[in-house]
Amino acid sequence: MQNERLDPLAEKIISMLVYEETFVNLLEDLRGFNEYAVADELKQLIAKDFVRPCRDVENDKKSGVLYDSDRMASYSFTLTGKGLTYLEKHLA
Repeated sequence: MQNERLDPLAEKIISMLVYEETFVNLLEDLRGFNEYAVADELKQLIAKDFVRPCRDVENDKKSGVLYDSDRMASYSFTLTGKGLTYLEKHLA
């Protein structure tokens, strides 16, 4: 699984999350992709521990690992160590 490549949308998302980004900003930068496809891919990246929720932007509070997957626009996201390692190995 170490050498497994992610699909192109997942790689685009990972490359955008070196710094904290909101879901809304991700959608703006990924205009060619459906909002639901981006949300699903982001949820998969969280489940695989490549990405983590960073902040509840509506309440300006750290979200830790908990987030409401039905309200993706309420959060910002960033890479985990695993996501950064993938980025360095496959996309640098």
